[in-house]
Amino acid sequence: VKPGDKVTVGQVIAKPEEGGVYVHSSVSGRVRAIEPRPHPWGGRWDAIVIDNDGQDTACPDLPEPMDWSRMDRAQVLERICQAGITSMGGGASPTHLRIARSVGRVDTLIVSAAECEPYLTADHRLLLEHGDQVLQSVQMLSQLLRADRAVLVVAGDKLNAGEFLERRLRRKRRSVELVTIETRYPLGMEKQLVRTITGREVPPGQSAVDVKCAVFNVATAYMVRAALLEGQPVTHRAVTVSGGGGARPPPQWVARRAPQPCRRGSGGGLEAAGGRKAAPAIILTGGPMTGTVQTDLEAPVVKNTNALLCLTKQEHGGADQPETVCVRCGHCVSSCPMNLNPAFVYRAVRMGETDRLPQLHLEDCMECGCCSYICPSHIPLADLVRQARTILAEGGKQA
Repeated sequence: VKPGDKVTVGQVIAKPEEGGVYVHSSVSGRVRAIEPRPHPWGGRWDAIVIDNDGQDTACPDLPEPMDWSRMDRAQVLERICQAGITSMGGGASPTHLRIARSVGRVDTLIVSAAECEPYLTADHRLLLEHGDQVLQSVQMLSQLLRADRAVLVVAGDKLNAGEFLERRLRRKRRSVELVTIETRYPLGMEKQLVRTITGREVPPGQSAVDVKCAVFNVATAYMVRAALLEGQPVTHRAVTVSGGGGARPPPQWVARRAPQPCRRGSGGGLEAAGGRKAAPAIILTGGPMTGTVQTDLEAPVVKNTNALLCLTKQEHGGADQPETVCVRCGHCVSSCPMNLNPAFVYRAVRMGETDRLPQLHLEDCMECGCCSYICPSHIPLADLVRQARTILAEGGKQA
């Protein structure tokens, strides 16, 4: 599209380059501009700015539903790409590429609804409100991947969701296995889930596919079903708005490209969820452990935005505590779920000993943030690990 064009909900407004997905309008209206805007991951990136007319006029050219029992795999992957589906639980990798890499190489499908970070409840509500569709989506993905085993994982503190799904499984007799895991962070991460469900250990530098497992977030699986059976692209998603500085409503269905502070009734965002009730110390997109700090609330909701947290000073703990020297307590080592040594990374980066980085297995870091959270010296260890990985990617040259 170009400035001045009229658009409708679900209309394609950008086509992908190689390895990308289509982008669709989440509102109807007129394109005002294509210009750099704040991005929730940081910085400013090109964005299509649309003046919302408030009509939510649906696109008349949405694709027809498919017969998933007789689906052609190439057509399905193209439909998923055209629907703009990416990983909606953390990273934003294109789903059709992940499926294509996994077909015929996996024997276990793991669909995760285990929101292991505090505050997050979007996937929980998705199970309660669309449980039948979620179970059907797991079956569809299993058939698409030719997996022998399909597992839906739920956290142990989501008792009502687990009971609800068990009743549905008994009634529908679907070939889906429901597994409840301990509510403990970061047990919901991909490599931890694979080890918990199958007992297999993902080798360093490899992924779940290398041990014959495919892991998808439940919101991603739900959108795959919507794309195939209803012809719906990704225009909205469930978002948790929470924290002591917010109004704490139930999870909201939010227009994917809505600004975070959009007005009430405009499709989502902080104000649509009741606004702020206190001055937050920090605002995050994502969970309190892995979320990204938001300095500009004009940044939009994107496909993998699962939460908007307004945390008070008391909730965020040592947010304003000054960093001190490492006391070699070893807490970061004992808390790391991947058995890494963040203290060594700290020394290598701060002392300029970058030649030691290749031996520290940084490719295994899940960026869970446990080391930063537990550090009594308030050292941003997770940020230092990210910096160290960048140094390695640049051939040892520190920016």
